Amino acid sequence: MLTLEPVTPDNYEAALALKVRPDQEPFVAPVVNSLADAYVWRHGAIPLVARDGEAAVGFVLLYYPFEDEGTDKITLVRFMLDQQHQGRGLGPELLTATLEYARALQPRPARVKLSVVPENRHAQRLYEQFGFAGNEVEHGERVMWCDL
Repeated sequence: MLTLEPVTPDNYEAALALKVRPDQEPFVAPVVNSLADAYVWRHGAIPLVARDGEAAVGFVLLYYPFEDEGTDKITLVRFMLDQQHQGRGLGPELLTATLEYARALQPRPARVKLSVVPENRHAQRLYEQFGFAGNEVEHGERVMWCDL
């Protein structure tokens, strides 16, 4: 079972070591960029390491609230599984853990927003399986929403 934990001085190196496959690099920013974003937007950023037991297997970056958009939604900005842990069915498990984390926030957001590179069909199918929908385009990416 995957667990999510905040990035801390104790685990940030494990987070930085996480990488997607080379063919997936156009779809998601490296963790180092995500941690820099989290530092700059630290008043709403929630960087999380996904663990399968002791092993760091993925990374999630949430914003809640994002800028001045209120607390009715949470934005899933980054979502990735390390290349060494792909193909094990962990994607749905990581997304489940992420949505559970969002539901536990107070005040509880009503919706989750994310955007995905149009060419990343695999991710779009995963999100659609979890009820994400939407075809708005923002900064060249498909924007999708899901009610919590």
